[in-house]
Amino acid sequence: MFKLISFEGIDGAGKTTIAKNLHMFLQEKGYNVILTQEPFTEEITKLIGKAGWNDPVLLTLLFSADRAFHIKWLLQQNPDIVIMDRYIHSTIAYQSVLGVDEKWIEEVNSKFPKPDIVFLLDIEVENALKRIRKDDKFNFKEKIVTLDKVRKKYLELSIKYNFIVLNANDTIENITQKVNNTICSLLKCS
Repeated sequence: MFKLISFEGIDGAGKTTIAKNLHMFLQEKGYNVILTQEPFTEEITKLIGKAGWNDPVLLTLLFSADRAFHIKWLLQQNPDIVIMDRYIHSTIAYQSVLGVDEKWIEEVNSKFPKPDIVFLLDIEVENALKRIRKDDKFNFKEKIVTLDKVRKKYLELSIKYNFIVLNANDTIENITQKVNNTICSLLKCS
């Protein structure tokens, strides 16, 4: 079974950039590594878009169905390491602030592999909003209030699940270095 590393945080925190940097770093070290993100499947991504973001229970189930296809595909690839740009904890954070029972979300996702390490890129909402691209793939404009609730939920989850919390206001270079050092310590790489 592969090592699973996930990056979490509100939109605009820098997850994709840091995940790409880690992917390159690990490839240079000779690891068979896959960088991927959720949602994964085109078909379910379309359904998520059609759901209009107004039914949090339906969205939870769609994200979980997508995850099932995603994990099955990853297992077939037989990598050493998988880097996930969002994973189970995104579903918990976003859907629970929209009213879905957190324990139910955890139960729905209980059969999926647990990450070996989770990095939470924590950023103030105002700074994240400056970074969010206007061409969001779901055409979903997150409101400041929602993002603030999601950020607070992520911080709660970081305690519950022992995330490594990184200040996403720091430079990309500093965050990348901290992540690379942490992963090298975990993998005992040189």
